[in-house]
Amino acid sequence: MTLIQWVADQSDESLFKIESRPGFVFTPVEGSFNKTLCSECGEYVFDRYVRMKDGKPLCIPCSGYANARTLGG
Repeated sequence: MTLIQWVADQSDESLFKIESRPGFVFTPVEGSFNKTLCSECGEYVFDRYVRMKDGKPLCIPCSGYANARTLGG
């Protein structure tokens, strides 16, 4: 039996501990459908995914951010 299968076979109660967090207040992030044009490739990008580089709005692939993430791991 693989580790993945063993984990999949476990009950939620045996894997997770649910408890209240005193003083914690959940505030969901406001949704936004605002979009900006990537100044390099011309694709529209939801504002929360826009990266600014040299004062220009870029999508994640054009910003190089995605490549920097994959190099480390």
